[in-house]
Amino acid sequence: MSQPHFESGNDTAASPAGFKKPDLAARILIFVLVTVAIWSGYFFWRPPGPMLGIHVVTSIPPERNQVTLTFDDGPHPLSTPLLLGALKRADAKATFFVVGHGMKLYPQLALRILEEGHTLANHSQHHINLTKVTAEDYPVEIDKGFAAIKAAGADTLLFRPPGGGLDRAAMDYLYRNNITLAWWTNNVGDWMPLPAWKIARHVNNTLRPGDIVLMHDAGTSTPQSLPIIVREARKRGLEFVPMPERIDGEN
Repeated sequence: MSQPHFESGNDTAASPAGFKKPDLAARILIFVLVTVAIWSGYFFWRPPGPMLGIHVVTSIPPERNQVTLTFDDGPHPLSTPLLLGALKRADAKATFFVVGHGMKLYPQLALRILEEGHTLANHSQHHINLTKVTAEDYPVEIDKGFAAIKAAGADTLLFRPPGGGLDRAAMDYLYRNNITLAWWTNNVGDWMPLPAWKIARHVNNTLRPGDIVLMHDAGTSTPQSLPIIVREARKRGLEFVPMPERIDGEN
């Protein structure tokens, strides 16, 4: 009875004919080239704002010992009064990134925001991610948002895109119109249904001088968290101020 015959040596017979597995150096080179290609494509599609000459505010100079609370997506008939009440009791000022359509529905809330010493900034007209629209829509989504704020008696250069959604075309539009891109340092994630204590703990654990905190004008948990946040920040010697339109030295 014949015995089975096994080939000695490497396992090239199991591979497709003529295929040679790349050695480690080749695999590393392939990985590097693919990574560079991906990031090059991303930076072309959405380069950092300063590369395009856009005015960007991401934080406040930390030596000022100031922080900013910002609230996106209002005004809202339930949450905006709760936020304003909590801020008034805490004697803290903030910036509300408002949606133009909401301003049309609740103009009295926009006026109250201003009357109580806070500032308004633009969060688009209909809260649409700008990567989902064409350049023809920018005058509607960006310019009309500014017009709604002006109709309330305020002026601003600050624009925060919904969802942070931007591409190169949108950034070019901001540059051509001298608009300030309003970023943040701390995203609290309170668009999810979080309890007030969890929101406050997240902010207090991460808050540093110069921070710009992104929160939302929605629900009841965020207003409930504000007394804890403000009290802890003041223990650290921090002052609450509206978001600056530009950083010193910019025109």
